[in-house]
Amino acid sequence: MQNTQKKRHKLRLNFWEAVLEQLRLDGVTLYQNINPAKDHWLSAGSGMRSCPYQMIFSRDEARVEISLQRSETAENKWLFDQLFGEKEQIEQEFGAEIDWRRMDDKKASRIVYAQPFDGFNREDWPEMIAWLSNHIRKLEAVFSERLTRLNRQVRVQDDGSLE
Repeated sequence: MQNTQKKRHKLRLNFWEAVLEQLRLDGVTLYQNINPAKDHWLSAGSGMRSCPYQMIFSRDEARVEISLQRSETAENKWLFDQLFGEKEQIEQEFGAEIDWRRMDDKKASRIVYAQPFDGFNREDWPEMIAWLSNHIRKLEAVFSERLTRLNRQVRVQDDGSLE
């Protein structure tokens, strides 16, 4: 079990090293101060506390997402609902349908775009890495301004309620 875990960690570390190198080559600055990790995700700040952009590496898919994981459930759901209110425009700008995961039974919510890949097949990595580079760029382009605007609205709330 431990040997399998070590192999998986090394695989992920190698994958993220390659991803970060490709992002650098592609001029994607979002992850410029992020180091490779042995986790299956790599996060970068969005400018809004506890709402990172994430790239996910798994055995059967690659994903880009925004994770709304602030300490207050109500804030996460409010943020999600504000963004979901612009769903059509966001998806048009992004160029694809997005998976909107409000997850009412959980504290966090996620906005996800995924693509099937065989993550454990290194021959698929160049295509996966190009896909991640392209789509994390698109995700940031579509959400950056919106998150900045919502962050200002969250900060001006005096009583903490976002109703």
